[in-house]
Amino acid sequence: MSVTDFPFEAVLFDLDGTLVATDRFWVPAARVGAKRAFAELGLEREIPTPEEWMGLVGLPLAEGFDALFEDLSPEQRKVILDRCVEEEHFALDAGRAALLPGALEVLQELRRRGVRTGSASICSQRYLAAAMEGMGLGEWVEEGRCLESHGIGNKADMLSDLLITFDTRSAVMVGDRQGDFLAAEANSLPFVLCENGFRQDWEQFECEGRISDLLELIPLLEAGVK
Repeated sequence: MSVTDFPFEAVLFDLDGTLVATDRFWVPAARVGAKRAFAELGLEREIPTPEEWMGLVGLPLAEGFDALFEDLSPEQRKVILDRCVEEEHFALDAGRAALLPGALEVLQELRRRGVRTGSASICSQRYLAAAMEGMGLGEWVEEGRCLESHGIGNKADMLSDLLITFDTRSAVMVGDRQGDFLAAEANSLPFVLCENGFRQDWEQFECEGRISDLLELIPLLEAGVK
């Protein structure tokens, strides 16, 4: 199939759980950060489970921590959040983050075919920079957007801005969270659910296509996701 035959001019990706193996560094980092914060605050309580930590992925972290530690004061929640983010940054700076299997191969193939690629993530600019530079995504993903990008309020805004930047409406969104679907829906884009991230109840998701790993993406798109 030639470049002109490919069904989309752009493919937009979520980061965590779609391109980046978030559970490999976020869960250990959050556990250590929470232990540090609990000791600092003089709290004796159970550390959240891996499922609870991963449930925060795809949400603004402050919002997620407010729900996860709703019994604590705002000041206490902020200390826990700050320590967990510190540990996350330590892990990123130490190179402990990794791409999910198939991510690099798919991005390289899309580049070869002349398809534009972008990423959209509910994260900070520092995290986005770590993914684009430290993990090498910047070599293959043309544009990245996060909550700190100019004029951005949510993930739907990120997709809208990427579409404007790429000057196209011929695009598809690939992600692993309900928020990814909602952002795609807000921009009238088809959504492909990537089930290769941290385990979830995949059946609850609405989507135009499903893949169990990223290597299935290009064949699926060629087969006719609309």
